[in-house]
Amino acid sequence: MVNFEWYRSFVTVYRVGTISGAAKSLHLSQPAVSQHIAALEAALSAKLFERSPRKMLPTDAGNQLYNRVVNAVEDLESVPKRTDPLSDYPLLIRLGTPAEFFSEYVVNRWQKDEEIFLKVSFGLTKELLRQVIEGEIDCAIATQKIPQSDLEYHAIYTENFWLVGPPNSALSLSSSHPLTAATLSAQLPLESWIAYSEELPIIRRFWRVVFGRRLAVNPQYVIPDLRGVRAAIAQGLGYSVLPDYLCTDWIEQQRMSLVWQPEKAVSNTIWLVYRKAERRSQVIEALKQRLNRDG
Repeated sequence: MVNFEWYRSFVTVYRVGTISGAAKSLHLSQPAVSQHIAALEAALSAKLFERSPRKMLPTDAGNQLYNRVVNAVEDLESVPKRTDPLSDYPLLIRLGTPAEFFSEYVVNRWQKDEEIFLKVSFGLTKELLRQVIEGEIDCAIATQKIPQSDLEYHAIYTENFWLVGPPNSALSLSSSHPLTAATLSAQLPLESWIAYSEELPIIRRFWRVVFGRRLAVNPQYVIPDLRGVRAAIAQGLGYSVLPDYLCTDWIEQQRMSLVWQPEKAVSNTIWLVYRKAERRSQVIEALKQRLNRDG
């Protein structure tokens, strides 16, 4: 009789591509995973992988088996941790996320639910993905899509970037004499700039796409928190480029000025990332339901 754990190890090796990676994902030893694969091959009388120094390459039999069993394995792995549906234990969601997006977007879409406990950790995309892969958190909100064979990405938001400045800025689109793109691209490098980092990744990308040239400025203020950048702009300290979810309300409240909103949006997709094996889990479904909800 074939053990379910053999299939589980097989599916994980198929996705990750290595015994060591599968063992890490499954929290098993490498010999245990190797034994599972060998036992499954013996039970099925079929070679499932070609072994190479760096990768486990599925054979035709391996590809066929994966297509036959993957949905069943995922269904079994996604059985809720609360085995008793009448249990009083709440569902725990461990979410990693950028602090700004959580405070400005996620919280506004979260409704009180006594059946759900939420544990949040803050960080940047690469570190959060590592935590998902190693099982330290259930899922993460990522600002970039970095391919990983055992992770799945679900788009939850498209952020559009705007050029913004202090309240009542003479360069504002709402001023009595709004400037052209050519005038702005010449005038703004002379102003004070506020950046998330010294590399100006968001600002330089926006400038290149919108104005077709490289922006040569040294930011006067470097603040590694976009909410801090926003506060500095509102204080009249300078100009920057921020995502719309941080700007919209503050512009309407006249706490900052909209200087330029491109006709062709400069945008970026924000993703909910989780392990493929848990795509149908109660945790992931609960998060999708909340994060896809209109504000």
